[in-house]
Amino acid sequence: MLFVTIWAALALFAVAEAGKGPLVTDGRPPWWARPAWILGALLAIIHSLIAFAVRYNWDHEDAVRSTATQAAEIYGVAWRGSLYVNYVFLALWLLAAWCWHHWVWRAFALTMVVNGAIVFARPAARPFGVVLIAVLLWAWRPRRCPLTKSLRQVDK
Repeated sequence: MLFVTIWAALALFAVAEAGKGPLVTDGRPPWWARPAWILGALLAIIHSLIAFAVRYNWDHEDAVRSTATQAAEIYGVAWRGSLYVNYVFLALWLLAAWCWHHWVWRAFALTMVVNGAIVFARPAARPFGVVLIAVLLWAWRPRRCPLTKSLRQVDK
């Protein structure tokens, strides 16, 4: 259940981002985009709670130590603040549902998703992480401004 919740959360995140980006019609995202975003955030929070219960037996210090050790194995730095960055990510994910578009959030989210879905993921799960990243980059790609398209039609 631990891994199912986070992969479902990340899939919903990517789906919601596609709904806010390339699947927007008439300047508005589809009705399901915001609920998918919120459900994804809630599943990510549930994932964290399950991890605390199953992996760390509700021992916050153990979670901080373990997260720092994992970071040291990958990046060579055992920074004890890694777990707190996860808390910030979860809070912002949930709160960002009410203010959809901002590049700072997207850069932060991309960093967290790459780390969680590729760098720290089990090797067998990494291809799914690559697909998630590809969907996010597709959803976030720059598009032509609708105003520019309208102006070109007027010029004809």
